[in-house]
Amino acid sequence: MCGIAGVFGARAAEVVDKMLRVLAHRGPDDQHCVAGAGFTLGARRLSIIDLEGGRQPLATPDPAVWACQNGEIYNFPELRQTLLEQGHRFSTRGDTEVLPHLYQAYGDGFAEHIHGMFAVAIWDARRNRGLLVRDRCGKKPLYYTIHEGALWFASEIKALLQIPGFQRRLNGEAVHHFLSLKNVPSPLSAFEGIHQLAPAHQLLWEDGQIRQIRPYWKLDWTPLEGELHEQDLADELLQRLQRGVQRRLLADVPVGFFLSGGLDSSLATALAATSSNTKVKTFTLRYRADSSTPGKELDLACARQIARQYDTEHYEEELDFSRFQDELPAILTHFDEPFSGVMSTYFLSRLIVKHLKVAISGDGADELFGSYLSHRLARPLYEFARGKTDDLGHFQDQPEFLARLASPHDWEWRSKLFVFTEEDKQALYQPEALGPYSSRDWMRGIFAGLTAQDPLNRILEAEFLTQLPDQVLAFADRLSMAHSLEIRTGFLDTEVMEFAARIPGRFKIHGQEIKSVLKTAARRYLPGEAIDRPKEGFVMPVNQWLAGWLLDYARQTLAPSALAQHGLFRPQEVGRILADFAAGNSALANKVLSLLCFQLWFDMYFTHPVALPLGVGLQHHQV
Repeated sequence: MCGIAGVFGARAAEVVDKMLRVLAHRGPDDQHCVAGAGFTLGARRLSIIDLEGGRQPLATPDPAVWACQNGEIYNFPELRQTLLEQGHRFSTRGDTEVLPHLYQAYGDGFAEHIHGMFAVAIWDARRNRGLLVRDRCGKKPLYYTIHEGALWFASEIKALLQIPGFQRRLNGEAVHHFLSLKNVPSPLSAFEGIHQLAPAHQLLWEDGQIRQIRPYWKLDWTPLEGELHEQDLADELLQRLQRGVQRRLLADVPVGFFLSGGLDSSLATALAATSSNTKVKTFTLRYRADSSTPGKELDLACARQIARQYDTEHYEEELDFSRFQDELPAILTHFDEPFSGVMSTYFLSRLIVKHLKVAISGDGADELFGSYLSHRLARPLYEFARGKTDDLGHFQDQPEFLARLASPHDWEWRSKLFVFTEEDKQALYQPEALGPYSSRDWMRGIFAGLTAQDPLNRILEAEFLTQLPDQVLAFADRLSMAHSLEIRTGFLDTEVMEFAARIPGRFKIHGQEIKSVLKTAARRYLPGEAIDRPKEGFVMPVNQWLAGWLLDYARQTLAPSALAQHGLFRPQEVGRILADFAAGNSALANKVLSLLCFQLWFDMYFTHPVALPLGVGLQHHQV
């Protein structure tokens, strides 16, 4: 829901209006801003709750406190009732209005009472101070910059680029990490001077400066104590997930479900269908014959089975990637940064938004219960490094592979999974093209602050802090909001996260069984076919394309003349990577895609800056 923009320390309604116009895709239903002494707040609106009366920004009756938000506050009915009992009065039925009242009631600690997905801006007119707050796991983005003595902020970087006099400068550290991670990690951005507020953090602006940036919540990964049994854990998890899914049905418009046919989305759909008074809408992808695989066909069959079992209002849409080459630049403009992670959400959302504004997905389950290569490697590498080879799980027959990765420290072997290692990047860079940065040291710093103890949960915790918000939730948000579709997920409900994180790793992956405790929970609702099989999910055959027609596109985009525009990379090394990939080294696919996406992004934002689309219907008033 929505996009926000504003400034603490300046009255600048015309500039904020312009910032909001480039966020029109995040909220096509309305645009509004307020400006007063020392502040301007604005919001684009995607109307989901209180369709008629939910325009924001909103204030307390005084009006001493103003607030705007991008997101949904799932516990706002309970918060509203508590505030009413304390004497607060409301003029709307929406969730945004509880925010200024919460601030009045609890001060800077107000965010600790909120559960949902949100990026919030608060202006306290009496104390001449502002607060920025981001949700617990980073579902909703929030960027900021200091310019001419004021703090400017927005849901996307493109809005900050509209600030008069802002000079675009490439952030070398962000580029360095992108080449390893496929994304720019927070709090960095690809532009010098622009920062992303980290998940579960709040920023205080007071007396013309940032007074404090601090966390207000941290997920505890210390293991549960006592005698634990998987069925008991599964039962407790199921109850929490049921409540989490139920909360996400809160809306004054229809809510649908991504139904891939795999475990995560199928369980969320089943939980909703068994508690909803109306038919659940489900959406599944079909792939054209030239893009399909046996795994995708099995996904489709299982999705149809779940839809029949729970009598959902089921839709199937065929993905057409025929214009992917033309659409890749547009996709990158929704990140405003180089990004080479999953992009299929862009195409999926364009299909679903024909039917509704809100969809629930299974995002977050992999990151809490273990699924990816790094998760499957965690315990086997821990055992292998200690000379124990009796049970190496998925890698029992791959000792050479484990030997190449094995390291005494988990941050060290995890760094070996980077797209570009530090050695790769040194070969890639022109002499002194970028500063003395190290993604290995960055990863080491992340692992130094972990609370988890067992090998798997340490990897999950590290990725919860990095890959989940900066890549997984980033593509879910940017590529759905590109089409004005809001995505919610019950797996990232606070109750679910706080329990799942403390489940010991042995109940998540053991032997070759992944997500074990989640599968145990799901057996009450799902057939075995949807549980006990590999799942491909919503993916695109980009690697196959790179080996065919997309390779020519990459060669053209990465020509020496294009690389000369920034002078960061050695053309000979880029040429070698392309030639080796064309010769059959498929392991280079992610390197090729990352280089391609970086070059396209650089061309659009630096060489030939794109003209971003502007919305209409501007409204603002002075206070």
